[in-house]
Amino acid sequence: MTDSEIPSVFGANGTIDLTGGLARQGAHDRLTSRPSGDAWVVDRDRRSLPPPPVAAETVVPQAADEPAPDDIHREIADHFALGDYAAALHGAELQLGLDPGDESARHYANTSRTRLETRYTTRVGSVEYVFSLAVPAAKVKWLGLDPQAAFLLSLVDGETTVAEVLERCKMGRLEALRVFTELLDAKAIVRVA
Repeated sequence: MTDSEIPSVFGANGTIDLTGGLARQGAHDRLTSRPSGDAWVVDRDRRSLPPPPVAAETVVPQAADEPAPDDIHREIADHFALGDYAAALHGAELQLGLDPGDESARHYANTSRTRLETRYTTRVGSVEYVFSLAVPAAKVKWLGLDPQAAFLLSLVDGETTVAEVLERCKMGRLEALRVFTELLDAKAIVRVA
């Protein structure tokens, strides 16, 4: 490499140019100075470029505390991909509250509900199983149950199937299955048949 190929740190007017002349090139035309097949290197150079200018008429004003719909969709998709269907469902339902016509959020909400119901049903074993209290009735108050869980627990009598309990509890099926699995995990109920 000759001296003429090495970029000078001195600009034409005698000032220090730390970019080595790269600032004079078009920012979007700059190619990586490191020929590499490494995607990270290429992506690093792409990320270091300033964003392209946006026309004023395409800018949509947005509240500072309100996330963009693309950010919300990305977050929902990330939760879904990680198997956190409860968080994906929560995010999708919030987005549907903002935009009821959002088909992507509706798809994530429906699929998350289905997967959560499958997960809860698998944890219970079968909706045809029968459960009874695993703790004495006098000690139920010490479990610290919320009203929904306490009501659902009152329906568990050792003779009624899970499916019948889910019908009688007047909760949504998914919510009732979630509470039922929480009772099972807390060892408040035990399978008898």
